[in-house]
Amino acid sequence: PAVTLLGGTWRLEHCSIESSRPKHRACAGVVLRGGARLELVDCTISTASSAVQICDAECSLLARGTTFRNVRTAVFAERGGRITVTGCAFETQLGSDVALRLSADTRGAVRGNTASGPRALWGRLLPPAGVEVDTAAGGEVDQLPL
Repeated sequence: PAVTLLGGTWRLEHCSIESSRPKHRACAGVVLRGGARLELVDCTISTASSAVQICDAECSLLARGTTFRNVRTAVFAERGGRITVTGCAFETQLGSDVALRLSADTRGAVRGNTASGPRALWGRLLPPAGVEVDTAAGGEVDQLPL
């Protein structure tokens, strides 16, 4: 991974994370472990297998105004966790790409985002029951999810 967060509270603002091998999407952009809490504000993450990978249920992600481009999965929550994704842009390239791949026990909200590409936000999957989905514009969030 380009960035691995092992606990703590982090804020990345106005940054760009991309693969050093532009034609390959072999690595993760940001990996959250050990209860890490990440706030992404106006960032761009591109050319990665997963832009943000949430590895345990104690981790949380707040993403605002961030662009996810040419990634297999933009946000991958493999073991739950908490997400709030607001006003972000998801640009998938291939039919197998999916913007949000969330385990059934993921909680949070997905509001006011845009998606382009063959599978849009969810692919063939439905959002988890614990994730509020509102595709209307707005939905500003001021703090990290609990």
